[in-house]
Amino acid sequence: MIILRIGAVLLGTFLVMSVLISALETVVLPRNGFTSIARFVFAVADRILVHDWRKEERRANLRALYAPIALVSLPLGWMISVTVGFSFIFWGLKTGSFQRSVEVSGSSLFTLGFAEPSGNGRIWLTFVEATIGLGLVALLISYLPTIYSAHHGREKGISVLRPFAGTPPSPIDLLANLQRLGAMDNPEMWTTTASWMLELDQTHTAFPALCYFPEASADQSWVASVGTMLDGAALLLSASDYSTEENAAQEIKGPMMAMAYGMPTLVRIGLAAALPIPQPVLVVDLIALASGPAPDISIRREEYIAALDRLHPLLQVPEERREACWRRFACLRSGYDQAIRGLAGLTMATPAPWTTDRPAEVGRPRVFTNRPINVDWALPEPD
Repeated sequence: MIILRIGAVLLGTFLVMSVLISALETVVLPRNGFTSIARFVFAVADRILVHDWRKEERRANLRALYAPIALVSLPLGWMISVTVGFSFIFWGLKTGSFQRSVEVSGSSLFTLGFAEPSGNGRIWLTFVEATIGLGLVALLISYLPTIYSAHHGREKGISVLRPFAGTPPSPIDLLANLQRLGAMDNPEMWTTTASWMLELDQTHTAFPALCYFPEASADQSWVASVGTMLDGAALLLSASDYSTEENAAQEIKGPMMAMAYGMPTLVRIGLAAALPIPQPVLVVDLIALASGPAPDISIRREEYIAALDRLHPLLQVPEERREACWRRFACLRSGYDQAIRGLAGLTMATPAPWTTDRPAEVGRPRVFTNRPINVDWALPEPD
């Protein structure tokens, strides 16, 4: 019996420490990816709310509720785990029956005061549990505004791009509209976009739950918006004479900056969301691969050539150079192709040209392990 009680104390201590570590890594010192408890909560919420309903409206509404409900359920999971953990500890310290231990633990955690143990050591333990409970409430108060502030920042960036990229966003429309407005060479637009993507990198890798938060407008997916900027930059870079010298063409410096910041951002967000994708690669390293054969990507060569034709005379590419330009574009796109398709499937984004219209089939989040999510990368047959 003594061994059983010692084991109960150790188990309870492990549960409490797991909650404290999860809370600290989620709120105070966030790291890339979900903690074990957060992953469990989101996986359970996914299995409860996300179904293949026959009514598309019901499916969309429940999908929109998935992330907020899971996020609010996370502190509840912390509190329940702490209550159970201290219940084991109190039982192991001979506070009484297990039911009595649960009463003492719940009374202490929620500072209700209707049950207290005997003995100075056990009373001091209730003080510790009450302090932990107050600390978790304080973390929740600071956590939710942080999440919604990051969500607001994401929506603001989408709104900035909407007048240029259209609804739903398209890389071809983006470049055409920038040309009409005389903003193609304006570095401020590209700088603003690069800053927005850097903010996404900071927030969505630290809080992967943000990936699941719905947009204010269903036609403006954040995945499509980021992908549109990257595809637009890749189109310009593929059809331009690239140079690393200081006197490189001014019109490619902005797109180069957007690619340099945006491509690793998209990949890191995908990795934080547990997608099985490769690590980010530098833009200059991808361009260096353009002398070889074009890698396999979800964009077909015919689509790329059609885009060049639509953007003429903005992108004037002679027939003899089109194959080289295609290889350069394919190399650039390969750096984020899987990331954008995986995130499109993960978020169930509204289809947008080149970005979210060819999503990968993403499986359910893992419940107990941190292994990557199962993903089917097969492309649908072209129309």
